[in-house]
Amino acid sequence: MANKSMAELAKKMRGLDLCLMTTVTSNGRLGSRPMSNNGEVEYDGTSYFFTWEQSRTAKDIAKDKHVQLNFRAEKQFLFVAVQGEATLTDDRDAMKEHWHKELEQWFKEGLDTPGLTMIEVKAKRVNWWGEDDGEIEL
Repeated sequence: MANKSMAELAKKMRGLDLCLMTTVTSNGRLGSRPMSNNGEVEYDGTSYFFTWEQSRTAKDIAKDKHVQLNFRAEKQFLFVAVQGEATLTDDRDAMKEHWHKELEQWFKEGLDTPGLTMIEVKAKRVNWWGEDDGEIEL
C-alpha cells in the first residue's frame, strides 16, 4: 500500500468533479446519488456540495452524518473512496465562498434559490486504487 500525503493525492484528484455520494437512509439502508464536487477545487480533505434542504440527501445527513464519496477518473486509472462526516449549512457567506456560476444549471436563482443548502463533507479516511493503492487516515 502506498504512503502518500493529502497534497500528493490531491494532485491525482485534480479535475475530478462528479462523484457518487452515499448516505445512510431513514430505514438504515444505503442510498447513492451523483453530485458535482467542482473539480477546480484543490482537495484538502473537505468537499462541498449544494442541494435543496428538503432533498433526500439533506434529510439523510440530518439523521446520520456518515457519508461516502466515490470518485473515478476518466483519463487515468484512479478510483477514490472518501469516508467522512457531513454537515448542512444555509449560511450565505459560507455558501458564497464555494459557489460557482455553473451551479445555476441546477439552482436557477443562484444563492437566492429558495431552500438552497450546502453540504460540507470532512474526510476521515481516504482510500485510492490506481497505479498504486493507498489509504490516508485523517
